[in-house]
Amino acid sequence: MTKRLATTQLFSADLQRVMSQSRLYPFLEHHSLDVVQMRYGGDDFIGDTLDSNYTVVSNGGGASAASPVITGGALNGVCDFVTGTAGGSTASSELSSGLNFRGDHGCVMVACLTLDIITGVKVEVGFTDVATDPGAVNVKATPSFTATDCALWCLDTNDNTTWEGLAANNGSTAPMVTVEAGIAPVADTYEWLMVELMPSDTVDTESTVTFRRFTQAGKLTYEATGGRGTVQGPNSNVLLTPWIYVEARNASSKTLSLDYWNAWQMRASLV
Repeated sequence: MTKRLATTQLFSADLQRVMSQSRLYPFLEHHSLDVVQMRYGGDDFIGDTLDSNYTVVSNGGGASAASPVITGGALNGVCDFVTGTAGGSTASSELSSGLNFRGDHGCVMVACLTLDIITGVKVEVGFTDVATDPGAVNVKATPSFTATDCALWCLDTNDNTTWEGLAANNGSTAPMVTVEAGIAPVADTYEWLMVELMPSDTVDTESTVTFRRFTQAGKLTYEATGGRGTVQGPNSNVLLTPWIYVEARNASSKTLSLDYWNAWQMRASLV
């Protein structure tokens, strides 16, 4: 009997055997049965309401704070986060999914977003281990965390005006050295932020963290990996959730607009 190619080439091992030299292979592998996606193809927020089957939303409960919602009639589809005017962690809005991702499976999270105001604001984008924290990062300048394990792009104007890569490892008081990307967001200008974890230490089960930034048009403008030294990223065997969090640092309400997000990983462990 002649084998139907699609039956085995839905898995990356057989796909790699016949297409490893093709430039299409990375794209095809991403859509193979070996890859678990938070939402197949990602979420462009086309529709009226967020899909509660995979999203969890919340807000800080302060004046005018609002949980993320889809804004109708927006170009490309948009989910808006509104902080309100209370200032501090009660002036916050957050989106997460489930604790389904781990560093030893090479998890990746990506988001395309913008802010209407880039002063007096804190934003976190990446992975964390608790979806109910008032922010995974406690202090950005000399990193300390409310999360035990996390890996995040973080903007906090209480420290400076640029995106930087932070990670916590098993609650260590000496976390991964900050990846100082020096990228300043521009108000009302979309950009892509990506966080990728890879297992790096099978003894201590730690991860390296690669931070990437792209323009809205998809041009890679920054890439760097943290956690290659003795102090690394989150434990690779800890379950993490994709995470986006915005907080107003003053009494001026901020709106974060999310155009797209997704997360994925290999179904089988990489170690």
